[in-house]
Amino acid sequence: MMEYKLNKKEEEFLELLSSLPIKLYFSSKTIMVLKIKYYLDTNQYEQIKELTEQLRKSNLKMKDLVSILLSVYAYYLDQGHRNDALEIYKFLIGQIDEKSNQELYRELNELKMIYIDHDRNYISVLEKKIENTKVLPEVAILYFRLAKLYEFIGEVDKSKIFLQRAKNSSKSQEQMKQSERLIGT
Repeated sequence: MMEYKLNKKEEEFLELLSSLPIKLYFSSKTIMVLKIKYYLDTNQYEQIKELTEQLRKSNLKMKDLVSILLSVYAYYLDQGHRNDALEIYKFLIGQIDEKSNQELYRELNELKMIYIDHDRNYISVLEKKIENTKVLPEVAILYFRLAKLYEFIGEVDKSKIFLQRAKNSSKSQEQMKQSERLIGT
């Protein structure tokens, strides 16, 4: 399976996922998870949307479903599919217990305020979080989120400043490359 995926043989990979040997080894839920991961990796919006709906209707354990849907939520936010992201947000918020999953609950709400609501009042919250955060990878993420919020409200110059700060705060090559791509360097 990995050979097909690595060599970008989409049709063969999807045929393999539908083949009898694969169906004998993996449950239909596992096959759906493999498909959605593939669609996310290859940016196939329509297939993601269709399969997400199937997953939501499946009897997948909620813990597994939340894990998968978080990836879909992040994809929708990153690709600018606000309505789809809002739909996933509402589903996830309705499924998780706020008291036992406070961090996840806060994260979902923070992403919503930035990527969906474009809430300019949240700028001060992010700035305060940056001041109080000592861990560099987290600071880089917060700078990136602040930059995105500035971008969404039309303040592109400020956005670039905070993207540069995100890049400077990042230890991860992946984060640095993403920042460079967005800054245009």
